[in-house]
Amino acid sequence: MEKAFALIVLAAVILTGCETEKAPLQEAPSEGNWQSPAMPQPQTLWVEGDTRVAITANGDLLLGDQVRQRGHFESLDGRRQGDGSVRLVSVDRQSNEAVLFALNDDSLTELQRLPAPDYQINGLCLYRDNQSLLSVFLLDERGGADQWLLDGSRPPRKLRHLVMPPDAEFCAVDDARAALYVSEETVGLWRYQADPEQDPERQLLDLLAPRGSIQKSASGLAVVPGGVALLDKEAAELHLYRFADDVHHRYSVPDLDEPERLAVSHDGSTLSVFALDDGDHGVRRLDLPWEQDTVVTDAMPVVEPSAQTDTVARFGDAADDPAIWLNRQHREASRILGTDKKAGLHVYDLHGKETQFLAAGRLNNVDVRYDLTLAGKRHDLAVASNRDHNSLHLFLIDPSTGVLSDAGQIATGLEEIYGLCLYRDHQGLYAFANGKSGAIEQWRLHAEGEALQGALVRKLQVDSQPEGCVADDDTGRLFVGEEDNAVWVFPAAADQPVEAKQVVAVSDRLHADIEGLALYRKDGQHFLVISSQGNNSYVLVDAEPPYAWRGRFRIGLNVARGIDGVSETDGLEVTSANLGGPYTEGLLVVQDGRNRLPQAPQNFKLVPWTAIDHALQLSEQGNGHE
Repeated sequence: MEKAFALIVLAAVILTGCETEKAPLQEAPSEGNWQSPAMPQPQTLWVEGDTRVAITANGDLLLGDQVRQRGHFESLDGRRQGDGSVRLVSVDRQSNEAVLFALNDDSLTELQRLPAPDYQINGLCLYRDNQSLLSVFLLDERGGADQWLLDGSRPPRKLRHLVMPPDAEFCAVDDARAALYVSEETVGLWRYQADPEQDPERQLLDLLAPRGSIQKSASGLAVVPGGVALLDKEAAELHLYRFADDVHHRYSVPDLDEPERLAVSHDGSTLSVFALDDGDHGVRRLDLPWEQDTVVTDAMPVVEPSAQTDTVARFGDAADDPAIWLNRQHREASRILGTDKKAGLHVYDLHGKETQFLAAGRLNNVDVRYDLTLAGKRHDLAVASNRDHNSLHLFLIDPSTGVLSDAGQIATGLEEIYGLCLYRDHQGLYAFANGKSGAIEQWRLHAEGEALQGALVRKLQVDSQPEGCVADDDTGRLFVGEEDNAVWVFPAAADQPVEAKQVVAVSDRLHADIEGLALYRKDGQHFLVISSQGNNSYVLVDAEPPYAWRGRFRIGLNVARGIDGVSETDGLEVTSANLGGPYTEGLLVVQDGRNRLPQAPQNFKLVPWTAIDHALQLSEQGNGHE
């Protein structure tokens, strides 16, 4: 049955297009100079430098040779903190709870226990992210893993559930690469994304023979600099994979019947590997020369959201693009408009609470302008792209209350309407709408009696699919994001040429898809904000030629407020207006493609501009630089 399941999994990998890496060559294993270290015979071990923590055969926690916590513990992982202390996580087999400990010098203190799940915890591993936040993966014997955020001062929070192989017992995380390794005994070695804001994709790194180099079983795991170590307990072999330079070594493990668990330690030049026997709890140590890992990461500043909106009603890719409507009499009563491309238009206050919903169909992008006179009465105006009818969907906004009302639609000539933005100059008010073909239409909006009408005045074009756009009323520039290629700038006025110039192209700093675009202007600062969806980040360039680079950032998790980080952002909007509270220098609103805390439909996150200014040192910059 196990062999049949392995073949089914492998067939599923091939048929579903799951990414695989070339299996290492099956070279003969070498013997290595294994030693028997002088230590109590543990069933689990964690080692870093001179710190050695073990679990005995009867489930007690040892520090060095001394019992520090009696119990029924099994599985162990640890991370050293910035203050030199260590956080350890183990499983209390009697209660089926994961337990977080703090290790300070010789003192071991229990900090918290996670709620016992409705499954038996098969194993666990820790992950420390680029915000230095700690989370733990709990392996479900039925197939899957729950990722929990750990904070000794607050209750643990569940971040997400991952689908994994049934009966997986071993996992390990490379923090620098955010790589989660899992062994599936009858199939091989898998790699997942450890960051909960990334896609839950997996890669098959090595297989059981004859398709790969693992002879009989995939068992214990440990991260080594540049790669991972894996035990094949039935063949009594150690595999060392260094993915950074495509190196693979195999070593026979002597004197152990079933070497199932691993621990490693690295001092910068020497790798110490500890193999633990699952039966008699014997241990062997192998010391090898091993270079320090040089990790090239896409590091950038991280800012935290201060608030988030209520979610849209349905799961899936629904929320898309926000706009900010300013209440010019009471700025704290301003509103956030958010499109729902499954249902309509949401309206939120600055605390994220929904105040209104308009069931207007599949709305994609939305923008706002002010002071429209219609039938002798002043209104503000929101316009959205309606994908049900390929139309401009109009909404009047009461200037005093922020309440929206449906004002009808204007049909466009686009076959698949997508993005939209508004523009106003001395000639009038305009809407730019684009379609998936790359076509862009400019429509003049004008009042006729008690209704708004539209007239097509100009057509523009980019080579492939655009979406995000923003027009600068002050400078007469229209910025358009061609998703896979670049941001372009056109003259926005209806009587100007249609030629575009490139602002910034897709590169290792700006990743496709290019999505939302917005403009920030205050005190001589004039920035174009871009959603770099492909790597969950945001790019700033000057909104004036030569469009100098100003930096980039990510939006991370706010532990204190229980707000998750942001990923897969479609639309965004920014204002420099003083909205009070944390938004005295303005506000950035972004769509969140994965709402993790707790798992919920999509919503929008709010970030104070002061956090971005501080992270990128914008107020201190002269000429543009990263």
